[in-house]
Amino acid sequence: MRIIDYYNYIATAACILICAAAVVIYARGYNARGKKKERFTWENGLTYLLLAGIILIAAFLRLYKLTAIPAGLQQDEASIGYEAYALARYGIDRNGYSYPVYPITWGCGGGSPLLIYLNMFSVRLFGTGVLKLRLIPAICGILTVLLFFFILREAFGYGKYEGNRNGIALFGAFFLAVCPWHVILSRWSLDSNIMPFVLALATYLFMLAVRKRSSLLYVLSAAVYAICMYTYGSATIVVPITLLLALIYCVRKRAITIGQLVASGVVFLLIFLPLLVFYGVNYLGLPEIHTGLFTINRFTSSRSEEVFLKLDKTLPAQLWNNLVTLIRIVTFGDDSDMLCHFIPGYSTLLEFTFPITFLGIAVSYKEAIEGFALVPRKNNSYERTMNLGQTSEDENKTINVIWNSTLTACIVLSLLITADISRMVMIFLPLIFYFVKGAAFAAEQSKKLVAVLIVLVFLATAAFTRDYFSLYNSNTISVFMPTYGDAIGRAYEVAGDERPVWSTYEGLSSPYMIALYYNEYDPRKFAETVVYKDPYAEFRTASSFGNFTFADLPEDVLDDQYSSTVFVVASSELSLFEKGEGYVTENMGGYSVVYRPLSE
Repeated sequence: MRIIDYYNYIATAACILICAAAVVIYARGYNARGKKKERFTWENGLTYLLLAGIILIAAFLRLYKLTAIPAGLQQDEASIGYEAYALARYGIDRNGYSYPVYPITWGCGGGSPLLIYLNMFSVRLFGTGVLKLRLIPAICGILTVLLFFFILREAFGYGKYEGNRNGIALFGAFFLAVCPWHVILSRWSLDSNIMPFVLALATYLFMLAVRKRSSLLYVLSAAVYAICMYTYGSATIVVPITLLLALIYCVRKRAITIGQLVASGVVFLLIFLPLLVFYGVNYLGLPEIHTGLFTINRFTSSRSEEVFLKLDKTLPAQLWNNLVTLIRIVTFGDDSDMLCHFIPGYSTLLEFTFPITFLGIAVSYKEAIEGFALVPRKNNSYERTMNLGQTSEDENKTINVIWNSTLTACIVLSLLITADISRMVMIFLPLIFYFVKGAAFAAEQSKKLVAVLIVLVFLATAAFTRDYFSLYNSNTISVFMPTYGDAIGRAYEVAGDERPVWSTYEGLSSPYMIALYYNEYDPRKFAETVVYKDPYAEFRTASSFGNFTFADLPEDVLDDQYSSTVFVVASSELSLFEKGEGYVTENMGGYSVVYRPLSE
């Protein structure tokens, strides 16, 4: 075992002891009414200076060597980038549809609209490239850390935590800034990777709306929640359940009026309507819609059988497997998941933090149950502190229920689908909120307990930073396919449209997509010439398009019929050309370009 594995065992035991000590102190009434509590107030000047430092740390961890770590480009990144390029330059996606509400991409989706269209504007302004493709998730990641600070200030701004809200918010922002899940997520361009930012913004606006009773904020929150539906497929389940549960609580507590509820619902439906029609086209058999401005198209295949549980005799076993997977993901991590989402030894939220997270969940749900049982008076929904505009403890519980609703919705999602880290992307921000909640509860009982926790996080952060920048690329070679993009780009530079280009499949996944993006290939030519291995497969892969072929190398690769072909080969295949005469080999690292120069 590595040192980090031993550290995780020790740190987990320490977190369990912190939880136990906090509960025992609370039960004994150490801070009983009438006894002066230990207080430390962070002044705003110092708070914002420390926040600036945290944002700098977050920026460094998300921007340093952004094009080199991860090295290469994952096929979904290339898909998103190429779709954005095609829309920006030609007004169509790679399937020939003009500005689709939801691009077909692989045939069953796999590239949610929001990140594609954000990248479309980026391409128009700055062009293509790995840096530009990854900047949007990186910037969203940095902004999420900043936003999370203000979320925590709002969540802990009233009642018993009020005096320490700045300290709590700084601790939470720092943890998100260095959190392995969020650092890794922010450094590459999967469509789900911007969802935490959109979810955080929607939640923050909802929290402010509850406190201020603002119709405008309720409407803005509804709008952002509707936009969230365009970020990733899991939002279509999580967002409606979240809003249903949270609004039931808010209506009961009279935190929202019927007029505000109706106005917010109308705005939500208007923004969600194109996507709603899209679902009607794909699942209810409505006809496709083609206009000069946009397209509502039909997928060529469905992922429902692969994603959702089967309603047959295996259902109990499937539910049990999903529950086990959920527990693994939120505790020690799931080693069966793709390594592009985490580094072994660090899980998603650091392996040892889950006892504190579970403590926070228990405290928060206990508060929600207590708050739900109390119905406000008709003539005075909530008491407010005179002249300060601060809300009561009961209203603060209503604000925090939004996170309870989100977590509950995520748990429901994890039981309905075949769970993995990317599909469960919406669960981790609530879990971090509960980690902070658990730490705040422990700090309320004794500052010494949370001091130990802070030390544990700092040490793990140092180890993670070292291992991420030194080990991540070696763990993800098969995922990001380093140097292949450079090789296929150089091959097309040599071949142009006149000579055949033959690409190996050795160590690659959907290499045709990398070729499209790196060569900025005309989507009209692609749509006209592409040959899919199976055009109705769940994930379509091209065997050829234009003058490109993607297949295992021919056995008679040195035959005269291939004399004009430009080959892209893995290092292990270079020996096939050793006996060939007149071949030029341009080594890009893991992949090389091999060809015979044309005679003058």
